[in-house]
Amino acid sequence: MNTNIDDTLAALRRQPSHSGLVGLEDRVLRAIEDQPTATFGAGTTLTAVSLALALGVFSNIFPSTKANAAPNLAPFGTPGALAPSTLLGEAR
Repeated sequence: MNTNIDDTLAALRRQPSHSGLVGLEDRVLRAIEDQPTATFGAGTTLTAVSLALALGVFSNIFPSTKANAAPNLAPFGTPGALAPSTLLGEAR
């Protein structure tokens, strides 16, 4: 199948617009605006905050594994012997 997309799009552009598309954006935005918004009560919010705080404190007091330090990486640790910052500091 050999279809030139430019020719196909040009043919589609020449066709008249569908009558159902007139005012479609306004209808969609009005329908979105008419939807009721979900609100949470103060009790629900307080419960969620309390549970999150309790989980954070608990996970820091009783960690699941022992923490290990990351290996020393050259860009963040001791500079390499041929690093520009090391070479520029030398006096010749």
